Amino acid sequence: MESYEPKKLLILRILEILTEYSDAEHKLHQGDIISLLKVVYGIECERKAVARNIEYLQDAGYEIISDKSGVYLAEKKFEVGELRLLVDSVLASRNICKAHTKQLIEKLVKEGGKYFKNYARHIVNLDDYIKSDGREFFLSVELLTEAIAAKRQVKFIYQDYGADKKLHPRREMPYTASPFQLFLKNGGYYLACAFEGHDDLAFVRVDRMTEVAVLEERARPVTSIKGCENGLNLGKLQSRLPNLYYDEPQKIVFETRNCPQNILDYVFDTFGKEADVEPLPSGGYRVTLMASPRAMRFWILSFGRYVKVLSPQSLADMVCSDIVEMQKNYEM
Repeated sequence: MESYEPKKLLILRILEILTEYSDAEHKLHQGDIISLLKVVYGIECERKAVARNIEYLQDAGYEIISDKSGVYLAEKKFEVGELRLLVDSVLASRNICKAHTKQLIEKLVKEGGKYFKNYARHIVNLDDYIKSDGREFFLSVELLTEAIAAKRQVKFIYQDYGADKKLHPRREMPYTASPFQLFLKNGGYYLACAFEGHDDLAFVRVDRMTEVAVLEERARPVTSIKGCENGLNLGKLQSRLPNLYYDEPQKIVFETRNCPQNILDYVFDTFGKEADVEPLPSGGYRVTLMASPRAMRFWILSFGRYVKVLSPQSLADMVCSDIVEMQKNYEM
């Protein structure tokens, strides 16, 4: 049988076989490698050639372990736990459409080799997952990343869902904005930006953006935006925005009462460890933190009767007004 690949590719194919078929629990003998070279790549070679090329790979820095029980590639790009986390993150992301989800997972599973496929058996039907309809997501991310690096403005069409369950442009004219940073929040991928003619920081869902284009016009410096005079600290900003409604962070104080779950899990998950917590004799807590009042309003309402705002009074009044309006909705 003639090789249908030139033998100068032998060292590359041996590396690919070790990557795909070997690990510490699945070692290969030279005979196994010779068989796979013939079956998969149509390359015939002798044992000496396999041994010689493995030594070349080891000399090149690849962590290939060889002993009497066999040979395997110990150095992998990703550990099993890392790949599993990446696969599940792609599955959980609502920003990625089903087609791109499938493609990404196939790439990740391939990185784990033949035996990692057993860990991906939970991926049965993508129709069971909530996924975006936007198919320009990765192109939009690429263009926005380029614009941020080049400090250029962008324009785009922004989409909203209609009653027909399809995305429709919010308006005919494109939006123009200065882009500052991309970030993940509450399962969505967002662009922090400032719209043309506005001085406030805004947040836009990237999967709802279409026809993204990088403009020649220079973007505004982020320090010109209200609340970002010292720059944009996304880590601190996200901890102060439980929901993406932006205004100047203020000192917020609230108490928890008779909460059936450990509310501190939610406090620290949302606001980080900077929140100050004081246990109360009643078994609840008094929590003090810095946050956006507008965003905090909806976080407080999500806990209903288990949380009471102590300050600022303007936030307490806002929540009380919301509760009155909610009650009216049920009296109609």
